[in-house]
Amino acid sequence: MTNEFIYILMVCLFMGGLAVLGILIGRTIKDPDDWVAANQSLGIIPLSGTYFATIVSATSIVSYTGYYYLNGWPGMWNFGGTLMTSFIATLWVAKRMRSFGDTTMPEYIRRRFGRPHSLIACLIILVGSITLLSAQITACVVVISAIVDWSPVFTSFLVLVIFVVFTAMGGMKAVAWTDTICAYTIIIGVWAMAINFLMKLGGFGAMMDGLHELNPGYVSAFSEAITPLTALGWLATWGICNFGAPQFVGRFLSATTPESAQKSQAVTALMLGLFIIPLLIVGLAGRLILPGVEAQDLVFNSLVTQTVHPVLGGLMFASVIAAIISTADSLLLLASTTFTRDIWKEFIDQNMSSQKELNMSRVATVLLGILGVLLTFMQSDVIQSIHAKAVTLMGSSMAMLVLIGAFNKKITSKGAMASMIVGFIVANIWYALGQPFGISPALSGPLSAGITMLIVSSFTEPMSKEQLAPFFPETLDE
Repeated sequence: MTNEFIYILMVCLFMGGLAVLGILIGRTIKDPDDWVAANQSLGIIPLSGTYFATIVSATSIVSYTGYYYLNGWPGMWNFGGTLMTSFIATLWVAKRMRSFGDTTMPEYIRRRFGRPHSLIACLIILVGSITLLSAQITACVVVISAIVDWSPVFTSFLVLVIFVVFTAMGGMKAVAWTDTICAYTIIIGVWAMAINFLMKLGGFGAMMDGLHELNPGYVSAFSEAITPLTALGWLATWGICNFGAPQFVGRFLSATTPESAQKSQAVTALMLGLFIIPLLIVGLAGRLILPGVEAQDLVFNSLVTQTVHPVLGGLMFASVIAAIISTADSLLLLASTTFTRDIWKEFIDQNMSSQKELNMSRVATVLLGILGVLLTFMQSDVIQSIHAKAVTLMGSSMAMLVLIGAFNKKITSKGAMASMIVGFIVANIWYALGQPFGISPALSGPLSAGITMLIVSSFTEPMSKEQLAPFFPETLDE
């Protein structure tokens, strides 16, 4: 058997297994709440698994491996904000958001601030999730094209069929459990490759000595390209913006209890640590084992196809596909839920029956999945621009509604609206200006949104006790 045959066999078996599991889980779905949020029945293991797998996209494996390969140890700071998100969620956010009883982020925004806020959030989420979905499909095409000579069109629709099947059939429950399988596949894959590389080099110490001899900057905490200010920016940026991304916040809302939501984030932080350590080793050791690769996104494929046994290579390719599918299915579920429950049912057909909502959700999943595939073949500047900004714009618009709005009862409806508008506009202006002073729009956007929220709220009429009671019960006693 050729290496390529082994690669594609392992990838196809893995993808087929996920589809079968999704279909089996789909048979247990009884109503829309079960489909959207697993009837808030997810325990610590599936909740931490799906959160981890949603965060770890193709970028986290393919691109970050190349980043560590080219930058050495200083590159580790780019994952700091993601770890910071789980840390903050463990201490405060996850438990509180789950305690409100909402099933989606727009539902929380509507109940806390108002219907107009929810509609704006829905539109931003819908555009952002579909364009991010197209990016994951594109990444999958690139990875599969490296191991088999299939046309991009065929590959795209094959991937679409796999994750649309279990997302449409099983909803959040199927997504959570398939994501959990993907999560452990990813961790096992990167550890297997890291151990293989360390054995080739003679251990961790030998790797560090080799890197120091090659370039002392590779074993430093910072470098000329990655300064302490850069590291601080990463920590603040992704530590804040992830709370405006509903594909992450939605996981808190699917937990069995507020305590489960909190504990799952602690487990997620541990899983992220177990992922990033071996990934760093793969990138760093790869610099010594296969020097001379200059293109960041070619590093991973080069290391897998040229330095390890094809069975291990097949496991690594399966890990990347797992990362892609686990992120794509979450984005697809988010888009279909936003369209059906948060837009159609809330603003168009409030008397929709449960069965009609469930059927519409499944149809929307298929149609939005097809739209995501079609976007991968549209190379217009508009699509590329929206895609690049999607996460930042969601974070700039909505992160403060969670980080401040869920904890501060003095935040008013007008303050929240001003915050969403200002955060969105500032992030776009910051992009247009070319990120002045090297500061990311993902920092300037949420920061301006938070300041605006506090200032406007202090000068506008407070919300009534009845409006605040579901979130701040103590207001009824004041």
